[in-house]
Amino acid sequence: MNAMSILSTAITIVFLGFLYWRMVKREIPEPVGWLQALLPIAIGLLSHPLTIPFSMRYLKAMAADPNAVKLSEMNLIQSLERALILAGGLEEIAKLILIIVILLIFRKKVKNVYEYILIGACVGIGFSIIEEFSYGADDATIVSTIVRMISVPAHMTFNMVMAEFLGRAKFSKLNGKGSVVLNYVLALLVPIVVHTLYDVCTAFNSSMMRGEVSGMIRALIGYVALLIYELIVLVRFKKNTATICGMSTLVKEAA
Repeated sequence: MNAMSILSTAITIVFLGFLYWRMVKREIPEPVGWLQALLPIAIGLLSHPLTIPFSMRYLKAMAADPNAVKLSEMNLIQSLERALILAGGLEEIAKLILIIVILLIFRKKVKNVYEYILIGACVGIGFSIIEEFSYGADDATIVSTIVRMISVPAHMTFNMVMAEFLGRAKFSKLNGKGSVVLNYVLALLVPIVVHTLYDVCTAFNSSMMRGEVSGMIRALIGYVALLIYELIVLVRFKKNTATICGMSTLVKEAA
């Protein structure tokens, strides 16, 4: 444990905790109970460790392959492939599994699509806490830590969108409005695509590692685009809280 790990984790907990608390308080007609509000965050903490065995196995296989391309030597297509496997694909699937587990636990209590979104936010928060703690390094600077703060709400917003589509799929199934299959596909596709593209611009940006100007520009585009995406997601859900709360996901009991 080092100072930067503690700092980045503390900032993550406070910042995302505040955003989530505001979301919970906005639910109409009343917020969810404390157990349904907090237990999903604890379960969400498991989403990051869930990815480790698979990512380690993949990296071990790459290390044993004499033809494997090093991260600093990859072209754009190779960076895209690596980001899809290790970040966008693996991480979003792991979080999807935990969201489904939570939905099964609270299957009789999740009343509307907004509560689906809250669960998605919880899993994203749990993943972010562990990730920020893992990424903290002794040689990290205040500047680099602040830059990373731009991406702090990323997992939270990825999974808010994921859970929204899952909730819309359930709503469509119950009411015959919209495509159930399309919503399920979008639940996984949208987070994977956005996450992968962001990582191609940042963590898997081989041009930036080589100190090339094009790589720096790509990273800047990635950070700005992510910030805009996060703001759009958070503002959209805030503005449409009442409508989303009105989309029931409970099976109506026969009279």
